[in-house]
Amino acid sequence: MSTVPRGTNGVDAVADASGTLTPTSSQGDAEQQALLRKPTFKRTPLPKKQLAIICFCRLAEPIAFTQIFPYINTMVEELRAAGNPADVGFYSGLVDSLFSVAQLMTIFQWGRLSDRIGRRPVIISGLTGVALASLCFGLSTSFWQVLAFRAMAGGLTGNVAVIQSMIGEITDETNQAQAFPLGGVMWNVGCIVGPFLGGYLSHPSERYPAVFGQSEFLKRHTLPSKVAGKHPQPADDSIADTISQPKGYGTTVSATLQTKFVDEGNNSPPSAIKLLSIRQVQLVVTVGFFLSFSSTAWETVFILFAYTPISFGGLERNPAQIGTLLSSTGLLGIFVALVGFPTLQNRFGTMPLYRACMALWIAVYILFPITSVPARWTLLDKGHDPSALGLVWTGVILILGTGRLASMGFPANMIMVKAAAPNKQSLGATFGLSQSVACIARAAGPAFVSSLFAFSVNRQVLGGQLVWLVMTCIAITGFYFARRL
Repeated sequence: MSTVPRGTNGVDAVADASGTLTPTSSQGDAEQQALLRKPTFKRTPLPKKQLAIICFCRLAEPIAFTQIFPYINTMVEELRAAGNPADVGFYSGLVDSLFSVAQLMTIFQWGRLSDRIGRRPVIISGLTGVALASLCFGLSTSFWQVLAFRAMAGGLTGNVAVIQSMIGEITDETNQAQAFPLGGVMWNVGCIVGPFLGGYLSHPSERYPAVFGQSEFLKRHTLPSKVAGKHPQPADDSIADTISQPKGYGTTVSATLQTKFVDEGNNSPPSAIKLLSIRQVQLVVTVGFFLSFSSTAWETVFILFAYTPISFGGLERNPAQIGTLLSSTGLLGIFVALVGFPTLQNRFGTMPLYRACMALWIAVYILFPITSVPARWTLLDKGHDPSALGLVWTGVILILGTGRLASMGFPANMIMVKAAAPNKQSLGATFGLSQSVACIARAAGPAFVSSLFAFSVNRQVLGGQLVWLVMTCIAITGFYFARRL
């Protein structure tokens, strides 16, 4: 049995004959808790220049993912992929889903590779690949090419695990609560920029004839894909110029960390199976699954709930009202991530806050049927009475506001993943494993909850409330595992 050198969280690990990694020593356990407890000493200044570059790189994934949304249906029609116009939705959905499926298959390997060859080469390779894939997607002349390049773009956007590892390396327990939420904020920004590019730059020769004329080259959808593809390039040069590369790694670490890990050697990063043999990794990954599942299911089912007729247990709101609600609470989510999470984490510590966030998902799903009750027995009887509408809107604001507060669990989860990594060489692999499991949850959550919602409403199981009972039980399960951390 051999000892693996102490890593990012100060935890020793031993490898038995089978290669299984297990954290050891009470001292290691004590040091691991330093990442999770409330900071009690002077806060280290944030490395703002490095974080700015990392955030810029983080934009690549959401922009590449969302820039096709406004024009993909038109693209499918123009490529004549669907023989029947009614099938356009199926084919466009297939294109959308391929991105996430390909990302799921590669994200762990990208993180593990970054542990071996360094963060910077992996980041630059991923950004360059996404740029080429986005450009080729816009130049596609057949549906099969569209599928191939969409899968290529998804497979090359596994940088999220690498970026999280970099944030973990350039921060410590005093400032990580300010840094980790930035990833989620940049995702939201990218989800705004991406559809904007796709919607306003598709068919540029027709939309802006005075600028682009009648160029045959730009009569297709190439321009939004070209712009999305060009996004990462400045970041590549900035990374090379700005982020120093300690030997054997490829990202900036503090002087303390450089000294601490200089003699770690060149141990290979562990496989997913070896990582999952560590109890703390098992728990963190499991709670992360329930967090991502509950969050994506909430976002999906709220739209269904708000749109469904009141007689079937919904709120019967129009698209404009739904869009206004989501946009306004989206701004609340950014505020909570940038201000609320660092403040609460500094006051209570990571572990209590993480558990509280998981408990909030229970409240979110309980609020759905509570809100539908006044909507049913007031709006149906009184019409659109102002007092009745006030009750409904109060419930809606509570559902969305509580959900945004519960989303503080995501930066807390990143801190927990960093603390669970058994050593420095496995940091990227651990983040990759966590993101792989989260990808599964994000794929399964919407499909599961939308099907369950339709089944509950159509069959009127428990008066149409079965979906809320099941989702509450799932949220309780997630909280149970969080309590075991």
